[in-house]
Amino acid sequence: MKKSFLTISLSLLLGLQFLFAQSYEVAGIEKSDKEDMRYEVLGKVGSRYWIYKNVGGVATIAQYNDRMQLVKQNDLSFIKTTNLNGIEFITNETNVYVFFQFQVKATVYAAVAELNSDGLLVGSPRVVDSADKIRPGTRVKVFNLLESEDRQKMVIFSVNTTNANSIKVRAITLNKNIENVNDAEISINSTNKKSSLSDFALDNNGNLFCLRNVTQANMSPAVSLLYLSATGAEVVESPILNNSLLLDDIRVKIDNKSGHVILNSYYATTQKGNIEGLYSYVWDINSKKEILTNSNRFTDAVRGLVTNKRNLKAAFDMFYLDKVSTQADGSFVVVSEAAESYSNRTMFSRWDYFYGGPFYNPFMFNYWNRPFGFYPWARFGWANPFMYNRWMNPYASFGYPSVTYNANNIALLSFDIKGNLQWVKTIDKKQTDQNVDQFIGYGSIENEAGMSFVYHQKQKGVNQLIVNTLSKEGQLVKGNSIILNEKNYEWMPKSLKQVGAHEAILPYQYKNKIGFAKIQIK
Repeated sequence: MKKSFLTISLSLLLGLQFLFAQSYEVAGIEKSDKEDMRYEVLGKVGSRYWIYKNVGGVATIAQYNDRMQLVKQNDLSFIKTTNLNGIEFITNETNVYVFFQFQVKATVYAAVAELNSDGLLVGSPRVVDSADKIRPGTRVKVFNLLESEDRQKMVIFSVNTTNANSIKVRAITLNKNIENVNDAEISINSTNKKSSLSDFALDNNGNLFCLRNVTQANMSPAVSLLYLSATGAEVVESPILNNSLLLDDIRVKIDNKSGHVILNSYYATTQKGNIEGLYSYVWDINSKKEILTNSNRFTDAVRGLVTNKRNLKAAFDMFYLDKVSTQADGSFVVVSEAAESYSNRTMFSRWDYFYGGPFYNPFMFNYWNRPFGFYPWARFGWANPFMYNRWMNPYASFGYPSVTYNANNIALLSFDIKGNLQWVKTIDKKQTDQNVDQFIGYGSIENEAGMSFVYHQKQKGVNQLIVNTLSKEGQLVKGNSIILNEKNYEWMPKSLKQVGAHEAILPYQYKNKIGFAKIQIK
């Protein structure tokens, strides 16, 4: 009898643990959090959750406890937001580094400051680099920050395209204690004035990689992979030779475990044709050369897995590469989401976004979990990342068209070490919004169990967060949903920021003001 009682008690305990595995805590909206607030979720420092806020030009750090109650809020008085050109953060367990750039007359300065676990400034901010001859008042972001996957190195770099014949990249490498490790200035010969660099990535050794795009008349851009050594002493350019496929929005991923650089792109075979498949290119860092190219043409069976439409030829036309997850054996999973926008006056298609657009800038926005940027219209600057009030969108009034944004199915495509397609899995969803795109899309949480995808769904009057997890073994499992009880709250799943192995901060809007909730998944 005693054994039975213990067994029953243990079963109840496990059941309760499972029941409360998916949960959330909502923070109240502070009076100072006005509708024009700019913010960034920084992560967890010690036992508190940090959020950067900028309201009316006053920059602060808000700290919340485990119940999402505001504990303290410190002013960042050393930052003058009136001449701030950009701000980024590196969050650690016991401190936070603030990287910011500001302009004085025609000079933009890049500086770094350290905040301790109480949110207080340690010492004084230090200027790391500067750039001259920048037009005053442009608020241009000159410097960009990258952190290596192992979090041991950071690089602050800038790209100077003033001289059409020579693109200059200046890179300053810092260690995890923000001490200077290397200072390099790299010159890249450019015979074409329309040559541009994009999709920068940093490996664990401090080497910098990017794409070079050269515009060609009546042809797709000529693309090559650039390797810029950590010391700046070596530059290697590897052309991506491709005479038959039209590549769209090539994406760079560093696989530090295998020492490879992986490039992926959807491709078509004719101008304004349908997406035919996915092209992969693998470059070995040690030998500094291409070791693999592969073009996976999608069969009708594969197309049928990602759409329920009869026209299978167009199945992948609205899918855009989102992120790449590398596996221990060198294989990788490509995550892609279907996205489209249209207005009552103009219909857009994939070809309106093709090649990422002539002004594509991978550093336009600081998106946390999705390094490739969110949606194609955002890459052109057609969506304002801070326009959360749907009634303030200029497209909705004054004679401008009303814009509809759609974010639908998520496709997961697995490839082996030779770039061959192994399987395709789909998370079915359908999200639509008018004039703003902040309340559609999804966020992701990665941990020892795999990769979890979280998105908002309202069905039969019930608001809930749907959780799907792709396990390390490639199984797609639908977990318990999180029922959201608050009324008139609009949730922002694409702005979700992971802050722990099983935790994330999810922003929301209520009466045109921004608040935050902590969610916990199993």
